Amino acid sequence: MANPGDNQAEEAGKPSVDEYFKVPSEVFQIGDRLDSDVFFYHQRQYVLFKSRGQTWSVDDGQRLATTGVAELFCRFKSPKEHHEFLHRKLRSIISHPTIPTEKKAKVLYETSGPILTTVYSTPNSGELMQSASNYVKRCIQYLNDRGSIAELFKLSGESLTEHTHALHVSAYSVALGKRVGVNDQTQVYALGLGALLHDIGKSRIDPAILSKPGELDDDEWQLVRQHPEMGEQILYHRDIVPVLSRRIVLEHHERVNGKGYPKGIKSQHHFSRIVAIADCFNTLTSVRPYAKAMTPFDALKFMVQTMRAEFDGELLESFIDMLSN
Repeated sequence: MANPGDNQAEEAGKPSVDEYFKVPSEVFQIGDRLDSDVFFYHQRQYVLFKSRGQTWSVDDGQRLATTGVAELFCRFKSPKEHHEFLHRKLRSIISHPTIPTEKKAKVLYETSGPILTTVYSTPNSGELMQSASNYVKRCIQYLNDRGSIAELFKLSGESLTEHTHALHVSAYSVALGKRVGVNDQTQVYALGLGALLHDIGKSRIDPAILSKPGELDDDEWQLVRQHPEMGEQILYHRDIVPVLSRRIVLEHHERVNGKGYPKGIKSQHHFSRIVAIADCFNTLTSVRPYAKAMTPFDALKFMVQTMRAEFDGELLESFIDMLSN
């Protein structure tokens, strides 16, 4: 929910039946007829930017740039309604044959925040799990339609957040899977969803531990190492999540040399090995509380020289070739 300070929206001193939710400006295309009012937040109140029924124009984008407005909001009755709106917009943009890849990547990236932040903060919601499923389908559609991994990488933020990390790991995993011959769409979907939800178990861990700038103590580290099992437990009774996706969540920190966790096995699924590589690369190339971001070249060099024994060698070579091209 996007309200910066209050849970319930107010306008002119009267409570509204709807609440305000963040909507990226990129979802509004020139010529779109707005089906809801659009607001921005200023001096602790929501200010009407554009009324329902009006048409989005070039001037609107220029007004946003000129005034420095970074976030827009619309009113919805529930997170489900908010997500449905975002998915309609995202599906329309990804499907449009003349919209540039750069624009599609930006919309995919910007919608990851309001969609995936809610999914990760409310992992037991069946409705929001459906939203995660729909989001994966859009990621796959983007990549199937010659979407560029490079365009997504350009949009990587300076810090590692749950939603940007989930998006990138899912996109890298799907792209790598397709590169090594995973073409069955059911399998691609299971891979993409498992990658998107790989860290869902961290929703049960104190955020202060996850964002701790220094080294974790033994108790904190043991708790963090439980997040794959916690994630698998969260997803266990969700019929929308394939068994293979749950296995990926459970095994994404296992390593081929048996030195991973939570079980220290060497027999992890092929897809789990794919996600392990994508997860590690995106982590290394992002700013973390305890480390600076590596360049892509340095991250791959570190993975090859220092961590090679932990990963499937053929998959790692394919991942490097994919990023090189």
